[in-house]
Amino acid sequence: MKIKNLKNGFEKLTIAKSRIIAHLIGDGSVYRSNHDYNIKYELKDLESLNYFERDMSSVYGLKLTKGLKESGFTGKPVPFLRLRSKLAYEDLLKYSTYKSKDWKIKSKILQSSNQIKKEFLKAFFDDEGSVVPEGRKGVIKLYSINKEVLQQIQKMLSDFDVDSQLGSGYGAKRNVYALLIKDLAKFRKKIGFNLARKQSKLNKLR
Repeated sequence: MKIKNLKNGFEKLTIAKSRIIAHLIGDGSVYRSNHDYNIKYELKDLESLNYFERDMSSVYGLKLTKGLKESGFTGKPVPFLRLRSKLAYEDLLKYSTYKSKDWKIKSKILQSSNQIKKEFLKAFFDDEGSVVPEGRKGVIKLYSINKEVLQQIQKMLSDFDVDSQLGSGYGAKRNVYALLIKDLAKFRKKIGFNLARKQSKLNKLR
């Protein structure tokens, strides 16, 4: 397998890299298949795909492959971006694991600057957070079967003085946890979204 050289300075934890990591945890995957080292990000939202492609180019300096994959839920094609790179794969594993049942954020992110953590949270909530109206008020919800990681996200939010509550018993099997944020004004001021449609929805609620 040919080793692709990466952009100088790719080892640094930057704002762009923190967003990459969050997106790969949310709607991506970092995995090995045969002799390939794969980094893949797939979802319907083209705005997020564009952000991801820009950040990957900024951090690693490599061109991503674009394609479509049939959704296992709807049967409709879902766009994806993919990079095959052993060096990028090994670099990304320094910051997190990426399997949904046991993924865990590592200390390099948890102990980073607030600027890094803020961009990580923005990107993660772009993919995984839902803004749910309740009258003119609302709540932000984040679901996962992985309680430990929601607790890690909860701790990161507390670094910005954003309160949240952890609930259980969601989903058909009652094995899903939810992180709930009710103080939308504080989340909007301290964190917010990168995605225009989610930020617009958040701005309309109290």
